Amino acid sequence: MTRALLVDDKPENLYMLRMLMQGHGFEVEEALNGVEALIKARHKRPELIISDLLMPEMDGYTLLREWKADAGLREIPFVVYTATYTEPNDERLALELGADAFIVKPQEPEALMKRVFQVVDATRRIAWPARKPVAGEEVTLRLYNEVLVRQLEKKSEQLERRIEELTRSDASLKRLNRIYAALTETNQAIVHSKSRDALFSNLCRIAVERGGFAVAWVGTMDAASGKAVPIASFGAEPAWLTQHIDELHELVPGQSPIEIALNEGRICLYTDADTDAALKPIQEGLRRRGLHSAVAYPLRIGPHVVAALKLYSAEKEHFDDQLQALVTGMASDVSFALEVYEMEEVRREAEEELSQLSAELSRRVESRTSELQAAYRELETFSYSVSHDLRSPLSTIHGFTSMVLKKNTDKLDTGSISMLERVKTSAERMAQLIDELLRLSGVSRQELHLQEVDLSEVAGRVVDALRQADPGRQIEVRVAPGLRQMADPGLVRIVLDNLLGNAWKYTGRTERPVVDFSAERMGSQNVYVVRDNGAGFDMQHADKLFRPFQRLHGAEEFAGSGIGLSIVERIVTRHGGRIWAESMPGQGAVFRFTLSA
Repeated sequence: MTRALLVDDKPENLYMLRMLMQGHGFEVEEALNGVEALIKARHKRPELIISDLLMPEMDGYTLLREWKADAGLREIPFVVYTATYTEPNDERLALELGADAFIVKPQEPEALMKRVFQVVDATRRIAWPARKPVAGEEVTLRLYNEVLVRQLEKKSEQLERRIEELTRSDASLKRLNRIYAALTETNQAIVHSKSRDALFSNLCRIAVERGGFAVAWVGTMDAASGKAVPIASFGAEPAWLTQHIDELHELVPGQSPIEIALNEGRICLYTDADTDAALKPIQEGLRRRGLHSAVAYPLRIGPHVVAALKLYSAEKEHFDDQLQALVTGMASDVSFALEVYEMEEVRREAEEELSQLSAELSRRVESRTSELQAAYRELETFSYSVSHDLRSPLSTIHGFTSMVLKKNTDKLDTGSISMLERVKTSAERMAQLIDELLRLSGVSRQELHLQEVDLSEVAGRVVDALRQADPGRQIEVRVAPGLRQMADPGLVRIVLDNLLGNAWKYTGRTERPVVDFSAERMGSQNVYVVRDNGAGFDMQHADKLFRPFQRLHGAEEFAGSGIGLSIVERIVTRHGGRIWAESMPGQGAVFRFTLSA
């Protein structure tokens, strides 16, 4: 197995070469520079050395000279493998110093190994002995110095280019850092600015103070003149800015950067104002102000361009791709803020309009309520007065009719007696209606006194009173226990008197009458239920149930005035509740009501 010594100051290069050599059957030893290589070679002779040229402590050329000067090493073939020294004179120097092969990195693995095997095989056959130095010491040193000087010059040029690149990179980095700072402050301004105009003013100031731009302004399009009009600026006097806009518009009507941004909705860039032919008449003025490049960005609300941001720089070619991307992001952030302002303005206008409508509605409701209350009071007073004033003539009619019948029964014929009886009955009916009307009026005027009421106990007392008044009735009445509610106890008694009384009355012709009082839950509210299996009614006429003096059954079927359910509805409504009914003829009725108070 051929033993090879590999010399390179880069571990990654050694690793790649070692793996290649071992893969082709070589035993490998490594060294990081010429000094280490000589020590290892003198300790244990290799059969081949492959060395880089540019290395610390001792470079490849010096190692080659020392190698060929050493009697124990000079016969071992020396292969130069370099990526730095690639000029013809570099190869000439290596061969003058006795190198057996000069190979330029990188090489395809097979091509490299083919060249290595050629060197090894030639040396073993003694057909191609290891090369000895060709030129004398003086010539070699001169050539070596030329190579080193040339290499130093090349490195110096590379270093200068690198410094220039780093300088440009540093300037670009500073520009980017300024833009990042401007972006950050712009986002803060978006949050804290109270209006669109305030945001535009802050944006221009931030672009100059933080972003490093020479001038910044925001403009909109004046439809009448077709020119851009500044609405916010920083870094330039208003008079100069107006003059500059006018000059640009005259030179390139509709084609200045900001006009293109406003009219066409696209970014427009002048990378070097000094060489742009269209700007020639105003180039001197721009140079005097130190303005050498400019860009304009459209600002949008949704798809519509509403303004444009114009930025001037004191540097040529200032707006590179990275900078443009960041400024585009800043313009996008401002456009988003404009959309938010627009929505906020719409919301505020809607709220103001709603507030005005609400105030007007409240005024109308208050006025209408006052009118209704006045009309209601007048109606109540009128009803009470009419009812009260009718009592006296009705009492007179009823009294005189009774006296006539009592004293003259034997003198009157049957027809006359019948007519007088009808007058008497009608007077009694009218008196009953007046009493019911007064009850209805009283319920409406009565003040509510709310307290917790045991509705089960009240219902029980109502049922007891019904049984005492009609002891012959056999009727099953069920009252759910523990039903309690905040209500006016007197008015609740009237409600249950009427509802349970109706259930008692309308089951009068039912074979096995049943009346039930219970409660159900509807969401968070109690719904109280009075149910019976009596005569029922047709739901087509349900709208008449709670109207005063409206009846769904004739007086010959079931007695009554038709005012009771009207009183019930008024009481329930005054408690903030509602009442409704379900029924079918011959199948009973169900009345449900709530008492929200």
